[in-house]
Amino acid sequence: MLLRTITIAVALVCIFAYQASAGEITPYGTFNYKWSNDENSSGVSTNKLEDNGSKIGLDIVEPSLEGSSIGAFAKLEVGVDTDDSGSDTFDSRLAFVGLSTSAGDVSLGRQSHPFTDTISGHTDVFNVYGSNADFNYASRSSNTIAYSNEANGITFSALGLVNGTEGANDQDGIDEYEWAASTELLGSKVSIGYADDINNDISYWGAGATSELGPITIGSTYTIKDAATDLTGFDLTATTTLKVGDLTVGYGDLEGTGEYYTYGIDRELTKNFEVYAEMQDKKLDTNVDTRSWSIGTKFTF
Repeated sequence: MLLRTITIAVALVCIFAYQASAGEITPYGTFNYKWSNDENSSGVSTNKLEDNGSKIGLDIVEPSLEGSSIGAFAKLEVGVDTDDSGSDTFDSRLAFVGLSTSAGDVSLGRQSHPFTDTISGHTDVFNVYGSNADFNYASRSSNTIAYSNEANGITFSALGLVNGTEGANDQDGIDEYEWAASTELLGSKVSIGYADDINNDISYWGAGATSELGPITIGSTYTIKDAATDLTGFDLTATTTLKVGDLTVGYGDLEGTGEYYTYGIDRELTKNFEVYAEMQDKKLDTNVDTRSWSIGTKFTF
């Protein structure tokens, strides 16, 4: 593990040294740590200090050459196991390269799913809990090709997954595809999306919106998992700013699973450093109720 860590560190140094000829390189990251108290289905609570999704990454952009409308871009993002609790200190999250043109951007590699980003993004506003009542295919996948563009006030993105996996339909081409679109409508940001898991004959439909109602920001999502039995998910969040920080409450109802009630407060102490506290009550369809809470710190650069 030590050798691998040194190798990655040397590679990052080489990337920065190459910055002058490769275009603009922007490093970013988040160090996130929490103390949690989670209750299981038997009513037993467990306290634990642990990492909460720390990550580091590089955004690389090469502008188009003079007289050309084609530019290049790349992203490398890894999760950081600050607890050293697994076999890998770094875990691949995103790694892709692409071309930008006047007709849109095309990229290949390990990428995030536009359906999940766009629809779930309206209510995925907590640090630990929340966003439990969304049906989607996945958050990130390798072996993907993606396209995105913005025109006439509409942002559109699509993704196709080709991983060579055979499923129920013995698919030998695209295994999964999806798209999502967003625009401003009557002062709100609204989104729609669709995902089709061809291998397993499952499709996902979704819509979401974010609206400002005075001092309150309302986020909502509605998703449908179309399989042998259709299931629906509904998420709703409301955020307002108080003297003590940003207060957020959330409600989720995932058909076939249960209901989720989430509460959180987040306060910035400096430009890059913030603290947060969250609690979630689960009321599951199995007649089991659980409660969990977490407090944490996050430094973002």
